[in-house]
Amino acid sequence: MQRLRETQVAQFLGRAVSLPPDRTVLDLVEARASRAPHAPAVECAGRVLDYERMTRMASALARDLHEHGTGPGDLVPLAARNGLGLPVAMLAVLKTGAAFVPLDATWPEQRLRGMIRACDPKVVLSVAGPDTTRDLATGTAPGVGAGTRRDTGPTWGDDRDAPVTVTVDLDRLGPATADRFGPPARPDDLAYGFYTSGSTGVPKCALNTHRGLLNRFLYMTHRFVADDPERVLQNSRHTFDSSLWQLLWPLTHGGSVVIPEPRGMLDLAATVDVIARHRITMTDFVPTIFNSLVELLHSQPELIPRLGSLRRLLIGGEEINARAVRLFHEMLPDVALINTYGPTEAAIGSVFHDVTRDPRSPLPIGRPIDNTWAIVLDEHNRPVAPGEIGEIHIGGECLGLGYLGDPRRTDAAFVANPFAELPGPRMYRTGDLGHHDADGVLFFGGRRDQQFKVGGVRVESGEVEQAIATHPRVREAKVVAHEHGGSTYLAAFVTVRGDTSTDDLIRHARATLPAELTPKRFVILENMPLNGNGKADRGALKRLLDRPVQAGGPAAPVPRGTAGGATRPPPTAELARRALLDLWAEVLPEPVVHADKDFFDSGGDSLSAQRLALAIAARFRIDFSVRDVVAAPTVTDQLAALRGRTGPNGNGNGNGAPIAARRTRRDAAEHFDHDPVLPPDIRLPYTPAAARVEHVLLTGVTGFVGAQLLYDVLRLPGVTAYCLVRADDAESARARVADNLRHYGLWRDEHAERLRIVVGDLSAPGLGLDDADTRRLAERVDTIVHAGALVNLVRGYAAHRPANVEGTVEILRFATRCRPKVLHFVSTLAARGRAPVPDGPGSRAPEAPWPAVDAATTGYGRSKWVAEQLVLQAAERGLPTAVHRLGEVMPATDTGVPNNGSRTDLFIRACLRVGAHPTNPLLLDYTPLDTVGALLAAAVAHHERGWFHLLHPTPVQLGGLLGAFGSAFGLEPVGYETFWAALHDASLAAPGDRTLAGALAVLPAPDGDPQPHRNRLADVFQDGTALFSVARAERLARRIGLRPPVIDANVFDRYVHYHRTSTRS
Repeated sequence: MQRLRETQVAQFLGRAVSLPPDRTVLDLVEARASRAPHAPAVECAGRVLDYERMTRMASALARDLHEHGTGPGDLVPLAARNGLGLPVAMLAVLKTGAAFVPLDATWPEQRLRGMIRACDPKVVLSVAGPDTTRDLATGTAPGVGAGTRRDTGPTWGDDRDAPVTVTVDLDRLGPATADRFGPPARPDDLAYGFYTSGSTGVPKCALNTHRGLLNRFLYMTHRFVADDPERVLQNSRHTFDSSLWQLLWPLTHGGSVVIPEPRGMLDLAATVDVIARHRITMTDFVPTIFNSLVELLHSQPELIPRLGSLRRLLIGGEEINARAVRLFHEMLPDVALINTYGPTEAAIGSVFHDVTRDPRSPLPIGRPIDNTWAIVLDEHNRPVAPGEIGEIHIGGECLGLGYLGDPRRTDAAFVANPFAELPGPRMYRTGDLGHHDADGVLFFGGRRDQQFKVGGVRVESGEVEQAIATHPRVREAKVVAHEHGGSTYLAAFVTVRGDTSTDDLIRHARATLPAELTPKRFVILENMPLNGNGKADRGALKRLLDRPVQAGGPAAPVPRGTAGGATRPPPTAELARRALLDLWAEVLPEPVVHADKDFFDSGGDSLSAQRLALAIAARFRIDFSVRDVVAAPTVTDQLAALRGRTGPNGNGNGNGAPIAARRTRRDAAEHFDHDPVLPPDIRLPYTPAAARVEHVLLTGVTGFVGAQLLYDVLRLPGVTAYCLVRADDAESARARVADNLRHYGLWRDEHAERLRIVVGDLSAPGLGLDDADTRRLAERVDTIVHAGALVNLVRGYAAHRPANVEGTVEILRFATRCRPKVLHFVSTLAARGRAPVPDGPGSRAPEAPWPAVDAATTGYGRSKWVAEQLVLQAAERGLPTAVHRLGEVMPATDTGVPNNGSRTDLFIRACLRVGAHPTNPLLLDYTPLDTVGALLAAAVAHHERGWFHLLHPTPVQLGGLLGAFGSAFGLEPVGYETFWAALHDASLAAPGDRTLAGALAVLPAPDGDPQPHRNRLADVFQDGTALFSVARAERLARRIGLRPPVIDANVFDRYVHYHRTSTRS
């Protein structure tokens, strides 16, 4: 045993406190549930579980686990995605005395099966739906229900039975017969495990105890919770151990957890929105993501106030950036920033340091938390002097048990503790280099082996190299971590047999490795460079990555005949192309030469997409988001998007036509003559349509109009509504629908039992349903209300075609399957554009099919006209149909909640941003949402057929509406030219403001107008009652006794009140 001086012990040892005997994290959660059963515990996608309901659900699921033999010492894999079922499943496992191991249901199948086999479980919990664990154990799908025993016999290749798959369906859990099942867990029992990357090519599962988790949570409560409980955002993936404190720690002190809806891509603007909407007080970022957040806030300062609810951020997983910390502190000085350090092997982390105002660079990682210790040792296990580099070793109550089924690696990492003054028989060799100062504060100094941290994820090069080497043509593979543009990425170098492309290697890696372990760049070499010892020279490999490549591609040729031999500047499009390629080169591992190369196939990921979006927005002074990068993933696509968003000089919106107008002129050249032809296989069966309305399929229910339609259809007696919703599973789909109804004040608990969810996709073949589900649904449904559509004020026909045209084809195909259904198709008056009325000026367009579409209409309007033609042809083949064209649908008269995607509300929000509104005598149609819903529901109930224009018969003055907002918000009335100039300047000052950018996209510029006295807003808003007949819709209203509501100051005031309260919040 070595002896430490008293001063060293004080430096290396955290505060000693007593832990409650025989208590676990589960005990703390259950105590909180008893103390405040109805307090909110967990929220996701608009659905909230209080403490009582959450713990009851966990007990019910624990009963199912117990019945299948799960008990103390067992490991239960959680094949999951984010959602409410995740914390419920974790607590359920703990209630049986077993331990949980979170897995990602999207990981490659072979990897998942290997992990599950290593756990040797009796039960696998599927937390994302019945297909989550398909084929993982037996190659067959699990049964549907609370849980199903597979009866296929031994399937592991030995004498072990395949595990039971229990699907977590929170709506189908039975009653709990007890709080817990089996003996209570003891502090030293196994609580959970997390898989990390393994140097031998096999991922290793780090196991941790109840005692370690309890110690970490009690320390956090002591340090952070004074009076008000924390409201925590789960901001880490559930397969990372940092998610554990985000999901469970708040539940131990009376706090609440918000689980975000899966987005697929990192979208920090959306994260900021979640924090603002849910009043989040605390969350966690890895430094790479934190740096991008700081960049986003710095470039879009209007987002800073939206983080006003935050009290503190925990940052950990890799080395923190001191400049980013200081910049964040300047923007949000009241938010504490805590640097955290600690491996998965030691209960999430055991070293903390408040870096909010720390002036040092690099920043320290801190000192050990309660009941733990950290010491820096040399190669002989001797403490180093302050400032000297050594390996960080940790010990104490947070230390885990080791690696599942791997005593060799456990013994190599968890070694004997040679210091009598430091508690515990073992210590963990972190493999991290570091040093401490004279006060014992630790500083990180890099890695001593071939392990990397990429985006906060621990990566063993051996695991990645072995996975790549399984490709049949790869002879040797080496992986290095390389820094570029402020981020770290993995690059793979391979030597091959025969001909193999990098694209083929990328596909192979994606099929065998999770996304976080997949290299972003592949380089094929003839021979691997070697060092003096005959080993692969990783330094030489890194230097190969630093070779400059001309990002912009070959220079444009010099035009012939240029006077004086001077080179004529390349055209604006070429300058923009080169600028985009340069921006790509700044964020990607490897410069891209070809403009048609996909960003994500070139090594791009969520983080680099975030950085690219910010760079494009700054360079071209436009609004450009992560979703724009996803929608336009090539330089060619992004050039097309820029042409729609910038003026002739490539900056801002310019003084040209609005984006929508430029887009529609390009669309006019598109050949879509073949689109309005209904496929010949859509034929009516020889059976009559149903006489009664009982089972109604609705699309678009997560939208503005769709929510009201669903509400009014559910008010029809005896009607069951089937909602086609795009989502990962039925639970999240139902939550989306309910949340949308609540947003518009339309949710009624009594409607829930007649609400059915159909998880599908309007733009997918067959609506995204398999044949069996389609047949079952088609045999039951008698009526369809098709309101689902993509509505984008800027994008063209091609962007709207998949959902609006092809989706309508799929709806018509479904309508004629099994038995004919009545189809109510929700369309738009924008489908006509400004085509002249056949009967001449002064007449109104009839409630009938329109044979032509104005070439100047929007891409959305053109797509709806094509869809109308398809519905018309289906009607000619005998399908009962009704087409309902809508004008400007405004907030319901009783709530005032608007459609935030409408032109009118976009215009009003822009006025609020600018602090002014244009004076204007224009009339516009104003049809309240509740009027539209009542008319459409009546058409469904009364089996109406034909064409309807659902418009309020009396227009309103735009000036009256703007005046109501002007009085409430102190807006200055100005001329249109003054307003547009203020809007333009405000947009340039805040390039990330979507409202300002969107308004500039649709509002015409006043300059260069050959008719300077023309009302420019007439190009955007119109009085539909003067242009379109409403005779048939009025007859329908009279039939049901519906009188059009009076649109007066009271109606405007409710609309104003919504914006007043939303602006205040």
